[in-house]
Amino acid sequence: MEYLAYSVMADANQRATAEPELKLRKINFKFHKVIKSACLAFASVGMLLASLPQAQAAVSAIGYVRTNGSCLRVRSAPSLNAPVLGCLRNGSRLAIVVDTPNGFSRLSSGNYVATRYVGIRPGQGNTPGLGVGGPVTLAVGSQGTSVIQVQRALGVPTTGFYGSITARAVRNFQLNNGLLVDGKVGPQTRVALGL
Repeated sequence: MEYLAYSVMADANQRATAEPELKLRKINFKFHKVIKSACLAFASVGMLLASLPQAQAAVSAIGYVRTNGSCLRVRSAPSLNAPVLGCLRNGSRLAIVVDTPNGFSRLSSGNYVATRYVGIRPGQGNTPGLGVGGPVTLAVGSQGTSVIQVQRALGVPTTGFYGSITARAVRNFQLNNGLLVDGKVGPQTRVALGL
């Protein structure tokens, strides 16, 4: 018995110490294929690097604040009702990302300014004041000659008082002219009315 166990152990030990056979894959190296793929890689990288400046130019444009000399209000959303975050001086440089359909431009900071006060050349001078793209000028309850001008432009009875009839006419005008529909006459609505 001992002999049998010893011979099985010796046989197993000899098999374990034998050199294992390695099966390596044969490599087919074709030089002309390597050159073609390297040229394609360099061409791809070159085209990518060449297109980066054009892509950046398409994403953002440089503009300047062009007001009547006062500052341009920066808002948190594309609306006259949005909170004012700051004021940009006339001639300030802006990086505009997108023009929104309701008359505001989104800046690279994510804030908004009135598009009509952004130009391609810098403005001149600085006049202190409330600023443009500012607060709503006429709303329900307003009265006076400016209300009469708006009512005449809209073709509603001229009472001099901004009531529900005038507000409805303003909303319809804003809707038909692609403006922000809020029923209030602010700078953009005033310009669209020709006032």
